[in-house]
Amino acid sequence: MEKRLQNIIAENVLTLYVCTIYGLFTWIMAGVFVHHLWWQLILLAATNYLMIEMSKDIIFLRIRSWMVTSTFMMLTAGCGFNYGSMEAGIVGLCTAITLFMLFLTYQNPEDVNHTYYAYLSLGIASLFYVQALYFVPLIWLLTLYTIQSLGIRTWLSSLLGLITPYWFALPLFLYWQDFDTIKEHFSPLVYFPDSEISLMPIQIILFIVVAALALIGAINFWRQSYEERIRTRQIYDFLQWLGVAVSIFILLQPQHFDTLIRVVLICASPFIAHFFTFTSTKVTYYLFIITVLLLLALSIVSTNETLLNFTNQAIYDGLGY
Repeated sequence: MEKRLQNIIAENVLTLYVCTIYGLFTWIMAGVFVHHLWWQLILLAATNYLMIEMSKDIIFLRIRSWMVTSTFMMLTAGCGFNYGSMEAGIVGLCTAITLFMLFLTYQNPEDVNHTYYAYLSLGIASLFYVQALYFVPLIWLLTLYTIQSLGIRTWLSSLLGLITPYWFALPLFLYWQDFDTIKEHFSPLVYFPDSEISLMPIQIILFIVVAALALIGAINFWRQSYEERIRTRQIYDFLQWLGVAVSIFILLQPQHFDTLIRVVLICASPFIAHFFTFTSTKVTYYLFIITVLLLLALSIVSTNETLLNFTNQAIYDGLGY
């Protein structure tokens, strides 16, 4: 196979360092010093580190490459408008922990330890974003049918992990007799407001770009899946359906876009990285160049408030709104 630019970049360890430096640059552009976004930066840095560890242990790609983490970094830079969101940082980090722990349980229904930590992380995420509990039944099903590690013991362990954070939080509110906070926390699970929030044009563009790349990557992956190990195929299957479910939820409730888009990026990154790593046609070469330029443009616009407002307004004017 003739190696093209995207193949060389995918196999070069410098790609990870370049993407890391550029990611830090976008945080400076977003005002990490001015707006004191240190905790948000730490949460994303921890997520990136987990993506690196997951790539090493799970082996998303069948060659030595940091392309999955690098792809995640560049996609994240493209949605710099949510850098200030603590919810996005916490949910993204907890998602990475949950997936990492679950993938380590592959075909081991007796692995209660990793299962407990996976759902403990999901329970912690639900303390800050209670709608995370919506995805628990789906994760159970995917664990059962894809990574095949859900048994009676691991299911009980998952329940224990989910309720552990509430063992510590709820008694405090009960002691303070703060029942309103408890009610307000769980009320979004049974109350579905009609969303009055419309996505910004830049958010729509980013979502379309990620969805298109992920779709192309998924089609390419399953066409070449015979070259992958069964374990790899099952893990990609898990990521595929979780990403689809979260994307549908975003479309139905767009007010959750900033919080959940990072979950979509975690699920989409392996497919996109796999596509650019193992294809070497002229079409994919040009698509790679266009993707990089588009992500650079999105990152510059989304991390600069003046450019962001100007771009959104220009698009609205162009559409006649």
